[in-house]
Amino acid sequence: MPLAAGTKLGPYEIVAPLGAGGMGEVYRARDTRLGRDVAVKVLQESLARGSAAWERFEREARAASALNHPNICAVYDVGETEGLPYLVMELLEGQTLRDYAGKQPVEPGVVIALGTQIADALEAAHAKGVIHRDIKAGNIMVTGRRHVKVLDFGLAKYAAAAAEGDDTRTMQSLTAAGTVLGTPHYMAPEILQGKPADARSDLWALGVVLHELLTGALPFQGSTAFEISSAILREAPPSLPASVPSGLRAIVGRCLAKRPEERYQNAGEVRAALETLQTAPVSVTAAVGRKNWMWAAVALALLAVAGIYVWQQRQPRTAARRLSTGGKPSAVREANEAFELAMTQIVASPRIQELLGRAVTLDPRFAAAHLWLGISYQTEILAGESNDRSLLYKADEEYRRAAQEDSSLAGVHAELAGVAFMLGDKQRALAEVNQALAQDPLSREGRDWRLNLLYMAGENDAAKDLALSMLDRDPLFAPARIVLSLILVTEGDIADALREARTLVDQSPNGSGALHSLSSAYMAIGELDKARKLLEEKRALLGKNYIWNLTWAQLLARENKPEEALRAMDQETLKWADVNFVQTLHVAEFYAVLGDIPKSIDWLGRAVRNGDERIEWFRKNPLLASIRNDPGFQRIIDSIEARRKQQR
Repeated sequence: MPLAAGTKLGPYEIVAPLGAGGMGEVYRARDTRLGRDVAVKVLQESLARGSAAWERFEREARAASALNHPNICAVYDVGETEGLPYLVMELLEGQTLRDYAGKQPVEPGVVIALGTQIADALEAAHAKGVIHRDIKAGNIMVTGRRHVKVLDFGLAKYAAAAAEGDDTRTMQSLTAAGTVLGTPHYMAPEILQGKPADARSDLWALGVVLHELLTGALPFQGSTAFEISSAILREAPPSLPASVPSGLRAIVGRCLAKRPEERYQNAGEVRAALETLQTAPVSVTAAVGRKNWMWAAVALALLAVAGIYVWQQRQPRTAARRLSTGGKPSAVREANEAFELAMTQIVASPRIQELLGRAVTLDPRFAAAHLWLGISYQTEILAGESNDRSLLYKADEEYRRAAQEDSSLAGVHAELAGVAFMLGDKQRALAEVNQALAQDPLSREGRDWRLNLLYMAGENDAAKDLALSMLDRDPLFAPARIVLSLILVTEGDIADALREARTLVDQSPNGSGALHSLSSAYMAIGELDKARKLLEEKRALLGKNYIWNLTWAQLLARENKPEEALRAMDQETLKWADVNFVQTLHVAEFYAVLGDIPKSIDWLGRAVRNGDERIEWFRKNPLLASIRNDPGFQRIIDSIEARRKQQR
């Protein structure tokens, strides 16, 4: 019987069912100790401790908990309450790869990007001696911006362990009710012949997945287990479409070699081969009539503390061919190819700019390419990767060109609003936000910039209501959660701010924005040791990022280490903070903590010029206490109040 909402399994409170599988049911649950949402897999009640199913359940926990990789679903805990054994996992929001593809061919460039991540996950698992043995499209999740997570190591085994009895089971026993140890369509020939599975068996299954994505259908068909196994053992896979590049065709073919010794011998070889295709020029023909509803990348976290986030929403089915982002394609085939390959790259990277630059060179009227080229330029600053103000002007130019070519393009007016605000033109920013929301009142990027404008104007009640509304619609939209956390800090509700910051880290463990939010929350309650531990853990990954630099400098100032703090807050970091409207006030706080009142006043003035007019927060911010009696502080407050009177 399904568990009701509110049921407690140890410290985990059931929220809602998510689905069911051969081993049991999966629920959304709340970890009451850490205040985070998790997925809980509950073993079927009929499968008792000591049974084969129970042993498989424990094997899943052992195998999966040993793995720590960004493309593998994390396992947090295992337990048992009143006879119900359960496994606690990372909660993922997205689609299975099968649903993502929708039984339609996927663009080769996208398949390359997805396949590279799957191979990377398998490489990490195999290095730990773990064989998955059930790689399939239904066991792979696609989350924000085509990020892959491999699920369900319930069929995994340690390769180093002695061969178990189930390694030699026939096809009939492999597919018996309650003892499925793999999915027939994805099983390698050697498994069907009763031989043990090894890493190369997973690579066969990966080949099936790649073939399925490229064609929209499984390569080996049959109405019974016997027919499927016969096809796998004897038949060659169907030919791939002519649109598939020869290099990708060769990779799939080698993965699907009948004899294991003729395949790639390890997942690292597959990953390297796919990565080579990612950096090579693309030469494929777009598949006509391919479009099914897909994830469309329509929103960017245009908040400096957000790090690199690209969030996606589903587009309805349409007969007309569209880009994977939902926009109109170019009339130039090669421009579309460059664009789609660009959409598989990190948004703030030279590679995406190179590809999008190629697209707009091939077709200067390609609106979607202009839009995303602008997003890439602006994100370099917002994500803490660059302090070059000229990137904002380049972004503005690309957004304007995109709007000129297609004023109805989703997101273009919101992006124009964002860059206008960062360039100091608040009136234009308001006009562009209004236009974005007039086109689509629920535009996520439009509402995001409305939220930023409300927050920076000090309109906390309206900003908080909007942030909560946005999170109700999309709990994973980090920019709204970041603003909500910041508002809670200004309201003195540090406990709830800390909860929201922890949720951000759960959702994006390596995001610079999540790191800043949680570190700042720790500092706000005086837990400097926790802030230091968190920052030091991410130093190797984010140590050259301006967000990390500024947060580290803030910590050193709080720790009363002025010389180290001043070295950390170097000129390049200051230059970045002066360009990034969210971070400017933090420099004023930094100098106020160090007792440098003239510099603190100077940076408070810069924050106001960058659009920060939160008078009420300036007056009660504990970090600005040392400057509030300075005449310069009052002059800044007076200037904001005077502008507000003029605008009434």
